[in-house]
Amino acid sequence: MKSLIAIALGLVMQIATAQEFKVQPESSKLSVTGTSTLHDWECVVEIFKGSISATIKNNKIVSIESFNFQFQVDDLKSGKSAMDKKTYEALREKKNPTITYKGTAVVINDHSATFSGTMIIGGTKREFKTKVKISYTNGKIMLSGEKDFKLTDFNIEPPTAVFGTIKTGDEVAIHYNIQLKN
Repeated sequence: MKSLIAIALGLVMQIATAQEFKVQPESSKLSVTGTSTLHDWECVVEIFKGSISATIKNNKIVSIESFNFQFQVDDLKSGKSAMDKKTYEALREKKNPTITYKGTAVVINDHSATFSGTMIIGGTKREFKTKVKISYTNGKIMLSGEKDFKLTDFNIEPPTAVFGTIKTGDEVAIHYNIQLKN
């Protein structure tokens, strides 16, 4: 009888143990959009990494213990090399080649969650909170949403071109549709 209880307890603990899920870049998209005095723009992040440690129980996300996402600044691509160069300079890519978002807390509310963490852009750390649509199906976690923020919040001067006649807006938005798999 004791061994049966031990086996049952072991199964319950396995079901409720945190699992690590990694970003599946081929089925994910991450981009940054903004405005300028000339036109709206978008930079797509070609390569990014990340992981979530989540507890799944009865095919539902019960909790997220940690998360971490990052990409190289030079993986931001607009399709225009001159704009990309200005972006890399503004983000101080030579000294700070990576943008990271590391979690401090996640509050789950059914199919949405609030992710809180530290974002580092251009060497400046800021607390960053974002609402996320979240789901779990067939062993995969899907995250989607967008978050507006100001470049100047990270001590980044919005890029300019043509002797300052073309100016990038201070407010940008990060858009994400991320699939993670364990």
